[in-house]
Amino acid sequence: MIQVLDRAMRIMEMLGGNQSRMYTPSEIAKSLAIDTGTCNRILKSLASRGFVQQQSARGGYQVGYKLFHIVGKQAENSELTKTARKDIEELGEILNETALLAVSYNDKRVVLFSTTPQHNIVVRTDIERSIYSVCAGRVILAHYTPSHLEKCIGRLGLPSKEEWPELYTSDNPDQKLVNELVRIKQNGYDVLNDKKGTIGFAAPIFHNGHLLGSVGVYLPIIRMTDQNMIIQRLLHCTSEINRKIAALWD
Repeated sequence: MIQVLDRAMRIMEMLGGNQSRMYTPSEIAKSLAIDTGTCNRILKSLASRGFVQQQSARGGYQVGYKLFHIVGKQAENSELTKTARKDIEELGEILNETALLAVSYNDKRVVLFSTTPQHNIVVRTDIERSIYSVCAGRVILAHYTPSHLEKCIGRLGLPSKEEWPELYTSDNPDQKLVNELVRIKQNGYDVLNDKKGTIGFAAPIFHNGHLLGSVGVYLPIIRMTDQNMIIQRLLHCTSEINRKIAALWD
């Protein structure tokens, strides 16, 4: 077997053996008898694809969302998911619509956890979507720092007309994008009618003022009866999650 592939598989086996624990790179390297520098490079490569993940830039590693979704499970090992799951389940149950927890990963909106409503027609969303194209992604983008946003646009380019058609009603799509993100941030939530039969709502979640991700609600537009009620329920949910994060993580 190719040596680097063997090492990567051994690392994932180690992390998978205790999914709730975070392992530092030095712990992994020592346990598997891998050079520390080599171990760090493999971990960064695995993390770039979502196979392992860190809770912070200098934190330990655990199994990533990509492996869970490959086998048809949700990324329940995430500390964020553990903290937010009950409130998102309650939100989905109260509204009887799809509710989800999302984060930004490699310039995409990634779903960590979602609920399934009791309807014949339900909204299902892809695990990964363009951060530009869905409200749960736009809410995250609206809270990027100016430098982070500039780097993101540098990597992705501006949203396409298909992803964000409203930007192209202006002669200056760059400024229109900034204005839209400022509006979303000031509102504290976003609402997006995709003009294809689905409407979405999303609001951010934080830890010590730093954005962690967003909570979204999606439903067929034909079931849209009380937009203000959905927004209030969503904001109550994110407020409770933010309160729990502050209490449990500090």
